[in-house]
Amino acid sequence: MRKHIFFFLFAFVFCACFEGQTVTQGTVVRYDPQEKVLVVKDERAPFEENAFDVANAEMGANIDQGDLVRLVWREKDGKKRAWRVMNLTKQKELEKPKK
Repeated sequence: MRKHIFFFLFAFVFCACFEGQTVTQGTVVRYDPQEKVLVVKDERAPFEENAFDVANAEMGANIDQGDLVRLVWREKDGKKRAWRVMNLTKQKELEKPKK
């Protein structure tokens, strides 16, 4: 019983110390690989365009304007920093069976 209480207490403290990450999905408006900035138009209302710093992000397939992407990001120092960028458009293209 003591082990269970300790485990749940540890899990609660561990989870409380870290901020959650946010997921955004939308269409690429602009991608600048030199500046490491990705601008995405959110597919949810109010359909805002957001700029993300992707300097340290884990990137999937090459990104082009108009691609559908999903980002996992966190706001730090007033900047939206992406942790992972998944290109859903290119992923779908890769899944197509070859003839």
